[in-house]
Amino acid sequence: MSESDDQVCLDILELLYNHLEDPMASGVDRAIIQDTLKLSERQMDINMSYLEEKTLVKLFRTIGSKWTFAKITSDGIDAIENKERYSDKFPFIQTSTVKIHEGMHENAVSFTEQVTEAFKQASNQVRATKLSTVDKEKIEKQLKSLEKELQKTKKADLGRIQTEWELLKKKASWLCPSIANVVLEGIKIALGIE
Repeated sequence: MSESDDQVCLDILELLYNHLEDPMASGVDRAIIQDTLKLSERQMDINMSYLEEKTLVKLFRTIGSKWTFAKITSDGIDAIENKERYSDKFPFIQTSTVKIHEGMHENAVSFTEQVTEAFKQASNQVRATKLSTVDKEKIEKQLKSLEKELQKTKKADLGRIQTEWELLKKKASWLCPSIANVVLEGIKIALGIE
């Protein structure tokens, strides 16, 4: 797999993982996945087939069509929640883990710069959607509030981070994969677990 396919696989798994709120739901619609991750149909289908073959996702099909919904499997959940343990079996899982460790190890990119970049990308995703201006403004406000709290690093209010994260997941769960890593790192820093 190419490096970009590795990132696509990881992004797909993280997106599906973040849509686990309703275990009875049939999964995430292909159009939502394609739109959220800005993938070509071909790129999405190739990577979905790979993830299905590795039993990380389950694809739901209707007669005479391509898959219509995708859902993360228990193997996929384990892989996302225990990335380091599964990185040998699924090398694409290392994609984001390596970036974070390199940045911290070499001090090349500070945490606040990582937060700024992740939230800038999330903000661009919001602007690219077909939501109403009012909805876009509400989501942007939520993003700014969460970003501001994370920028406080060790002085961040964990309760506020959790509240802002939960509200964002309700309003725009499709944004969660693009900022989940920095939110998790921000929580660790605030707790003193670095």
